[in-house]
Amino acid sequence: MKTVFKMGFVMSRPEDKTLEVIVNMLEVYARMLMIIAEVEETTGKRFAEFLKELFAPEKLSELYKKMPADVYGEFMAALMRLVSIASTIQNPLALSIDEKKRVSKEIMEIAEAIRKVAEKFKAGRNE
Repeated sequence: MKTVFKMGFVMSRPEDKTLEVIVNMLEVYARMLMIIAEVEETTGKRFAEFLKELFAPEKLSELYKKMPADVYGEFMAALMRLVSIASTIQNPLALSIDEKKRVSKEIMEIAEAIRKVAEKFKAGRNE
């Protein structure tokens, strides 16, 4: 009997499932660490410091001046959604299965919303 996961991998035995899950989790973790390293290398700052500065009121005020009001509104709405689930993200392993799925879906939606804001902001600068 084969098990097909939503993430796209297929396993036929329990030990295959365990090993494949471990491999996938390690790959995701490695990609995340590489992104953090690239941000730190580019900015010359620790990632926590970079995030703190990125969401500082002064920086958000600068963005407000640079972005069209509707785009900034979409960005702030996405940030507010992120803030509302931030405490949940701190310890994701403690969440129930349903909560993990809900939070995962919400994070993906937030990421997509911010991606769209970035595209609109870029397009506005190129006009």
